[in-house]
Order: sequence, then C-alpha cells, then structure tokens
Amino acid sequence: MKGLIPEPGPLRPLALATLLSRVGNGLLMTVSVLYFNRIVGLSIAQIGLGLTIAGLFGLLAGIPLGHLADRRGPRTLFVLLGGSVAVLSLAYLLVQTFWQFLAVAIVLTILDRGAGSVRAALIGAVTTGTGRVAARAYLRAITNIGITVGAGVGALALHFDTAAAYRTMFVLDSVLTLSSAFIILAIPRVAPQPKSEDGPVWVALRDRGYLAVAALNAGMSIHYAVLDVAIPLWVVDHTEAPRWTIALLLVVNTVVVSLFQVRSSRGIADPTSAARATRQAGWLLLASMALFAGASGGGVAVAVALLVLGAFVQVIGELLQSSGSFLLSYDLAPNHAQGQYQGVWGTSMSISTMVAPTVLALLPLGLGVPGWIILGVWFAVIGVLFVPVVRWAATRQHQQVTAQAG
Repeated sequence: MKGLIPEPGPLRPLALATLLSRVGNGLLMTVSVLYFNRIVGLSIAQIGLGLTIAGLFGLLAGIPLGHLADRRGPRTLFVLLGGSVAVLSLAYLLVQTFWQFLAVAIVLTILDRGAGSVRAALIGAVTTGTGRVAARAYLRAITNIGITVGAGVGALALHFDTAAAYRTMFVLDSVLTLSSAFIILAIPRVAPQPKSEDGPVWVALRDRGYLAVAALNAGMSIHYAVLDVAIPLWVVDHTEAPRWTIALLLVVNTVVVSLFQVRSSRGIADPTSAARATRQAGWLLLASMALFAGASGGGVAVAVALLVLGAFVQVIGELLQSSGSFLLSYDLAPNHAQGQYQGVWGTSMSISTMVAPTVLALLPLGLGVPGWIILGVWFAVIGVLFVPVVRWAATRQHQQVTAQAG
C-alpha cells in the first residue's frame, strides 16, 4: 500500500480526485452513446456530429482559461469549473432534441477542456522538477484504473438496459465529479502569478519553439487512438483472430500502463532525456505497427500472437512518449505562464484526438498493410525530429530567460 498511496502532500488529494472523476468518465464512456440513441432517440450520426461540433468549441477554451488560472490561481478556478461540470452535466437528462443535446455538449465541453488546462497548471504549481513527471505519471496510472472501474460499473446499466439504469449512471457521474472538485480544496491555495506590465499577453502563442514541440507531440499522439479506432475493425475484417482478441489487447494496454507508467518516467529528468525517450518511442511504435500489419497474413494463432506482441510493444512506446510529454509540457514553459502554456499543450492534444480517426481510416484501414507501415514510419520520423526540435526550443527558452534576467 505504501507504494500505491503517494506521500502526504498535494498529490494525495489530486490522486483521489482523479480516481473519482475518472470512474465517472468510465461510466459515461460506457453508457452515454447508447442512452442518447436508445432512450433519447438521437441517431448515431446526430450524436457524432454534436460531439464533433462541441469538440471544435472546446478547442477555444484551454488557452484563455489556462491564462485565467495564471492570473487568479489554478486551485479555486479548477474547483469552480469541476463543480460547474458536475451540476450542468445533469442537463443531459433533460435533453429531448438534437439542438438541446448540442447546446449542453458545447457548454460542457468548453468547461471540461478548460478544466483540463487548469488542472495541468495546478499540478505544475504544486510540484517541481522531475516530481512533475512522476506526479503526472502516477495520475495517468490512476486515470486508467478509474476508467476501468467506471466501465465495469457502467456495464451494469448495459445489462439492465433501462432508462432508469442509464440515468442513474449520469447522476452517479455528477456526484463523483462534484466530490472530486471539493477534494481539491484540501490542496493549499496557489498564489496567482504576478501580471507583467509589459510584453504581449498571449506569450504561449508567440513561442515558436514550444508550438513546434507541441505540434510534434500531437502528431505522435495519434497512436493513442490505434487500439480504440483501428484495431477493432482490423481484427474483424483483416485477420483470423477471434473477436475477443480486441478486449485482450485493451486489457494488455490498461494493465501495463497502470503498473509501469510511474516506473517508465524514471530517468526522464530534462528536455534532452525526454526527447531521447520520445525518439525511442517512435521506433517502438514503428515496430508495433509492423506487427499489427503482419497479423493479417497468418492463421488464428499467428494473428493473436502478433497482435498481442504488437500491443505490448506499442504500450512500451506509449509509456516512454507520455513520460517525455509530461516533462516537455512543463519544462519548456515559463513558470509565470504555466496555465497558458498548458492550454496550448492541451489544445494540441485535442486536435490530435480529432484528426486521429481520419488518419487511421485513410492509412491502416484504407490502405491495409502499406498503411500500417506508413503510419509506423510517421511515428519514427517524428521521434527522430524530437531531439533537434527540443534542443532548439530549450535553447530559445534559455535565451529568453537570460534576456529577461539581464
């Protein structure tokens, strides 16, 4: 238990709040689409369109709310945003038309994406140095555990398949989210960053080095959608593997991340080591894409073996890439504007999440084996580019700090 529970300090309430909120996320991930389709009566196309439009609005939230966290302090703002999401999410239970669904989804997505940036700023404010990487790694492991537990509870609603069962999950999510927001009050108040009297307000959007690294990270992060989007259709339509293999691969990913995310972050202490870890991740992702591609050329045993091996290699690359991402997002940003910079980083990740299904549809699912190889080469090339681009961004940051100190 000593290894599972963090030392006394801000990370403890952050971990508990993360666990509760992610259990709620797991609940809704399991039941929300079916609720809106089977109970409310929206078509799958309407649900997809509504979530896509809401996601586009959500892109506008991270940077300004992150900047507000710098000016007002991230703890209290995060509590307000989390509480607002918890209460307003119950409005989904009143939805009867597409336009009502769209309006609620837009408001909640804006608040939720903004809360993500504020949360990242809060983590940056209560941790320092390599402790930030370890904290983010620990919280990511907690996230996987919470979503898995939430999905298991949400499966109960799927079993009963009634309006009352689905609505109970929405209420439970609201309670968990509200509880997680109030738990954050156990963290001491974080003082706002002093406002600079000169210079541009939106410094993160003018930092070319940081923007370049964030863009590369977004390109690499497309791999997160491989197991969710590409693998299910690939297994069913292009391999001899049984359908249960899809669930097995998800279990492999979840278990490895939960057990080894913290350990994988050790040794990543500066931008140089983070860039090298990401370069290594790129090569591992190339190998995993080749293994997934090879699964289409054998019988049941060969297909299952290659798919499982590919999932294992991919998750090792994922551990390295995510740990490097944690450090770079903070270390390449000035402390006085962490919220704004985390907003930029979060926005780049949101863009990656939005474009990933299209990329996967065009490459592995559209082109087959050549598409998998092209995707793998894409990851490897980005990984190689990380080292010089991060070096350039770190040099620019050092020069800016030196100039300001002078």
